[in-house]
Amino acid sequence: MASDTTPRHPIRVVARRTGLTTATIRAWERRYDAVRPQRSEVGQRRYSDADVERLDTLRRLTEMGRSISSVAALDHEEAAALLTEDRAAAADMGAPNLSTDGSAPWGVQAFACVLSLDDDGLERVLWRAFTTLGAARFLEGVAAPLLHRIGAGWEDGEVSPAQEHLGSEVVDRVLAEVTDRLAPPEGGPRLVVATLQGERHGLGGRLVAAWGSLAGWAAKYLGTDLPPSEIADAAAHLGAKAVAISVVGTESVQIVPGTLGELRRMLPAHVAVFVGGRASEHLDADRLPAGVVVLGGLDTLPPPTR
Repeated sequence: MASDTTPRHPIRVVARRTGLTTATIRAWERRYDAVRPQRSEVGQRRYSDADVERLDTLRRLTEMGRSISSVAALDHEEAAALLTEDRAAAADMGAPNLSTDGSAPWGVQAFACVLSLDDDGLERVLWRAFTTLGAARFLEGVAAPLLHRIGAGWEDGEVSPAQEHLGSEVVDRVLAEVTDRLAPPEGGPRLVVATLQGERHGLGGRLVAAWGSLAGWAAKYLGTDLPPSEIADAAAHLGAKAVAISVVGTESVQIVPGTLGELRRMLPAHVAVFVGGRASEHLDADRLPAGVVVLGGLDTLPPPTR
């Protein structure tokens, strides 16, 4: 029986039912036209059961290693068939990313380790996923969704502070080593990654640094909560060709454009400035300084030009 198409669920309910963050749902809607919710009389999004089912299927496909950009255009029947195919292929290969009933992909196993405070198990799952899937599928299909789910769970009370801290520490350690492993063997144009003053969420930056290394950048992650002058000085010292800023917390998005403007003025014109992260979609594009590029996802970070 087809799912009900009556628009009746607010985005918070959809996030809780699918395991996606509200920011991810809005991004998938805006960037990839994954779903088309209706609007209530006061302009709030309303999703149907069919929308919820579709978003859940797309999430599971990304956890199996596919990028959202490659599956969002599929209709629901095609997406469901592809998910069945991916699960069958993984089971036939004997891949260790499945539970005994064949239903738990890497991201589900990793999140279960977070909830059970199993740091050793979490690290093992992440490295097995990296080895099995390869760097790109691991970063986009496992690490990024896991970070979103931990963050959403913490905001909604599903994840305790202890669980969030343990999961973040392990993921931070794994992404740091992934960045080192992916570094260009003979060096490359330098990409400096950091967060601005007041932003203490660093895993988004770690993720960008790892992806930058995969894309051919010699990525250097500076850490969190840095004023523009410190980032600019480090970029000058390292001879950086680009700076990437991660914005995760929504509480400071109103001041980010001004701070980015300070950073842009301190950097030479030839140094590119990228900004991304979960809260970047909330930035007022009209207030961003000229020359700052907002990334739509990991795969939109441009490779270096030599």
